[in-house]
Amino acid sequence: MKVHDFARRLGLPDSKVRYYDQAGLIRGGRKKENNYRDFTDQDALSIYHAQMLRSFDMGVREALDAQKQELTSIDGWVDSHARELERQIAREEMRLHRLREMQVYFSVIQSRRGQLGQNYIDESYNVWNFGRTGPITPAEGRAIQLLAQCMPFSYIAIRVSRDSLLSPGEGLDVSVGLGILEPNRAKLGLELPPEIPRMPGGTKINLLLELSDPFSMTKRDIAPLLEEMDRRGVEPREDLVGRVFISYMKGGSFTHGVALGFLC
Repeated sequence: MKVHDFARRLGLPDSKVRYYDQAGLIRGGRKKENNYRDFTDQDALSIYHAQMLRSFDMGVREALDAQKQELTSIDGWVDSHARELERQIAREEMRLHRLREMQVYFSVIQSRRGQLGQNYIDESYNVWNFGRTGPITPAEGRAIQLLAQCMPFSYIAIRVSRDSLLSPGEGLDVSVGLGILEPNRAKLGLELPPEIPRMPGGTKINLLLELSDPFSMTKRDIAPLLEEMDRRGVEPREDLVGRVFISYMKGGSFTHGVALGFLC
């Protein structure tokens, strides 16, 4: 039987059959009268078996060698690969969640910019590396490195210091950095240095802002938030913390979409 005819029966390209032949997977000999390969039904089974393993991302050589392995060896590879695939699926599910989260923000910022909203947030970790004074500690440096590698599951964090909220001037002390929600950290198996504190979660009042320069934020920019804190009798015992969701062009200026708020 010619390679083309055998490949057509298999439903595979001629080139793939020739590749498996050169790799030694096909055992049939050649007919003396016409030098055609004497493909057998066993050859078809061998190729299908290799194709099946390859579809699970097993390497070519592994797929060929698998036919010489005991069942326990193949089972070990399958179990290991299944675990890795579970990890990949979990990461993709998290990635999809982050994309949907951003879409919700896009919708909300267009209809409620400058307005207050309420939502629940999980516990989180935040590390500040820009807009702050003082050196970054080794633990903070390590955490920043880890979180930078974990995007999009980590996020851009923003903070307004409590001291600047209480000061008589209009200016605010703003820092930005990276953060991650506790559920995402746990799903990733990410181990942050123990020196990085975990921030409490809970119901939060957020103000949606569009800022061309967050570091120049003033009390006037966050007046609705400060007024709500005053109305509720909430003293600024902690820094105001939030997230920079996305940056984009607006009116010819580079703009940052920010949600900033306090726990209530």
